[in-house]
Formats: sequence, C-alpha cells, structure tokens
Amino acid sequence: MRKPQFIRKDNKKKVFFLSMTILLLLLLNVFLSFYVWLRPRYVSYEVGPRNPIPIHKKFSMIAVGDALIHDGIYKDAKTSQKGEDGYPIYDFKNMFMEIKDVIAPYDLKFYNQETIIGGKNIGLSSYPTFNSPDEIGLDLIHTGFNLVNLATNHTLDRGEKAILYSRNFWKKQDVLAVGSYDSKLDHDNVVIQEENGIKYAILGYTTVTNGLKVPLGKDYLLNVYEEEKVRADIERVRDQVDVLFVSMHWGVEYTHEPVASQKEIASYLASLGVDVIIGHHPHVIEPIEYIENTLVIYSLGNFISAQEGTMKRVGMIVAFDVEKEIKGSEKKVNITNVKADLLWTHHERYKNFKVIPFPHLTDKELKNHASIYETYKKYVSKDNRVQVGFIK
Repeated sequence: MRKPQFIRKDNKKKVFFLSMTILLLLLLNVFLSFYVWLRPRYVSYEVGPRNPIPIHKKFSMIAVGDALIHDGIYKDAKTSQKGEDGYPIYDFKNMFMEIKDVIAPYDLKFYNQETIIGGKNIGLSSYPTFNSPDEIGLDLIHTGFNLVNLATNHTLDRGEKAILYSRNFWKKQDVLAVGSYDSKLDHDNVVIQEENGIKYAILGYTTVTNGLKVPLGKDYLLNVYEEEKVRADIERVRDQVDVLFVSMHWGVEYTHEPVASQKEIASYLASLGVDVIIGHHPHVIEPIEYIENTLVIYSLGNFISAQEGTMKRVGMIVAFDVEKEIKGSEKKVNITNVKADLLWTHHERYKNFKVIPFPHLTDKELKNHASIYETYKKYVSKDNRVQVGFIK
C-alpha cells in the first residue's frame, strides 16, 4: 500500500513543474508581444529619413599672361657677376616685386613662359627667335608662380637641343610645367595634383609655331593643337580629376576680340568637360566669358615684354576659386568668385623694368593712368559674374 502513495507525490511534483513552465511561457509570450508592439514606434523615431551633410572644399587660383623676354629685359637684369659656368648672372626679382604680394594669398599661380629657356651655352637671343636665361624662370618661381605653360609659338625657336634643356630645367623645379616634353612617356604621364582635397590637372597646347616644324616622330616636344589629340589627352585624365584646366596659345596678335577659331576651340574644349581655359598669345587682353559652365579667358595679354604701344603694355591678371561640394555620393565642382584687374609694364627707356598693377600706378609711371584703366577695363568682360577691379 506504500508504493501507490509514492507515485501520487511524484505526480504532484510533475504537475507543479508543468504549471510553472506554462506560466513562464505565458509571461514570455506577453513580454514579447509587448516588445513587438512597442518596437515599430521606437524604430520610426530612430531611423527616419535624413539628408547627408554637405562637405565643402576650395582652392584659389590666379593667372597672368606672357613672359616675353626681349633683350631689353634681360640686359636690364644682367649683373656684373658670373656663375660657376662662366656665364653672366641675371636678376629679374625687382621687376616683379609689385606682383609678389598680390599673388601670395592664392594656392595656384599660373603664367605663360612665352620664350624658351634653352641654355646660355647656345647664346641668349631676342626677336624673332628667342632664348632666355634660366634666371627668368627661377625668379618667377621666387615671385610665387607654380604653374607654367611651355607650349608657345616660340618653343621651337632654337631647336630640339633648347627644348630638351628647357624640359630638364623645369623638371628640377618645384612647379608644374606643361605643353613641352622630352619623350612620349613624359608627355603621356599627365601629372595629377591635389590642392585642399581637390584633384586637378592642366594641359597646354599651341595653335601656332611661326611656320617651324616639330621634328619628325617627336610630337612630344611641343603640344600642337589637333582635335583628336586633344580629345584623347582629355579623355585619359578627365575622370581622374575634379577640375581640368587647359592652357591655350591661340588667336591673332594685337586684336582685343577673339577670332572665330578661338571661339570654335573654346566650344570644343567645353564640350569635352574642360572647366577653365586660360588663353594667351595675342599680346593684348581679350575678354573673359562663360560657355555654359566653362570659364574662358581668351587672352591675358603680356605679363612683361619690351613691346611698344599702350595696348601691348597693358596686361590682365585673373583670379578665381574652385569649389567642390560633396553630398552623399554626389559631387559638384564650380568656378566662383571670378575677378580681374589690369597690369602695366613700366620701364624708363628700357631700364628699370617693373610690372605694376594699375591701382598702384602714379602719374610718374604713367600719365593719365586712370583714364587708360577705364578704357582697357571695358575689354575685360561683359559678364556680370566677373568682377573687374580687385587689387587694393
């Protein structure tokens, strides 16, 4: 009779544990139901739609025109000293003292080296076939310039030897010089640089060679403009950079209005996605305009030269900002804050050459400078997005 009693006690324990299990499961079910009921409202507050915060990056750039080094200029720069190579030393620094502070705040600083730096050992020379001393390049670097165009109608003046000397000279400097190269590999290796988080490249071309021919099979010595060549160059680099500059040596000398060929080339370059076209060669200033989103500077005129006539002694200096906005996966680049001013090449009967911004001139350097400024500023731009006059 004892054994059945034992079985009843065991059954009570089983019932108790089963009841507790059922109760726990019910409580868990209630908890999960309550959690699921709350969770959608909690998530809606946490994961609602958001706009990405835009990231802004910017650099500034300034550009001047032709360094056209006639013998009057390098004779004025000649010192009584000689270098280790036995050739005279030249000093151009004082000629650009008025410009140094103007360009100092800008990140990129461009000029056109119109005349080749081909080595003193082949002899310096002036018009019509130029060869300039190393010091003009060194002293413009000292002034602050760090972007240089080498593709001009005078690149071939003294032959292949001078071009190879020039390229070797520029490779040694901490600047980016474009438009003339010492090999196909050098030409094809388009340098991409970065400034303040914005990647850029610059290409340089000339449409004129003064009838001189590039040596056969050595097209890399001078970038002569051809549509298909330019297209290939641009397509090779366009997707790798945020902003693309093209330096164009083009147009007709001594005319203030761009000719049809300049307009056609500018439109073509704009269609290929070029952001800024920097023009030179006419030796006088020509307008700034936009072709859709492409900024076109048709001609900066002479930066320094010994040419006579007011129109050839008035040059232009142009500044602008390159702005990049990143918003999520989207990127947008704009050329903004475009402004221009005028420069004057001063000399006293081919002595004491100096480049002076018009706002710094007095009647001692140029009589009626205020009225001359008003006359030539009309050539700068008709676009109200371009500010004319910014140098204090």
